Amino acid sequence: EFEKAANAILHTGRLLVFGLGNSAPVAMDAAHKFLRAGIDSNAYCDNHFQMIASSSLKPGDVVLGISHSGNSRDIVEALGYAKEQGATTICLTNYGKSPITRGNVSDIRLFTSAAETKFRVHGLTSRIAQLAIIDALFIYVCLKKGEESIKNFEKVDQSLSLKKY
Repeated sequence: EFEKAANAILHTGRLLVFGLGNSAPVAMDAAHKFLRAGIDSNAYCDNHFQMIASSSLKPGDVVLGISHSGNSRDIVEALGYAKEQGATTICLTNYGKSPITRGNVSDIRLFTSAAETKFRVHGLTSRIAQLAIIDALFIYVCLKKGEESIKNFEKVDQSLSLKKY
């Protein structure tokens, strides 16, 4: 499943990443990383924007929905709608038996293993587990893109140098 997800991202024309609550910063981190690698990517952390963005998807596009519980109605609905538009859908969750893992929602399923406790600090363990998988996907894609990734990183660094004194 990991390799399927990484290859879908590698070959996509457009990557959307959906996250709400504690998963929102992970979604933004993922879009940021893949954008630097030259993949057209955006994070949407608002349930209305997720549906609006999904409405313009087409086959070949990829949506990654992040939900620790797998029970976030908004993420599940947005992924399902994206799938109806023909996009490849990937979920990242902690729970195998949850609404987000159903076949009518997610084509590819990635799982974390993070046990939250009542003493957690804003979903710390789940967020770290999600970030680890995002980082692994990012490295896989960059290694497969090879020299193209390096050129993208250099271009990004050059463009950002204009923002510094």
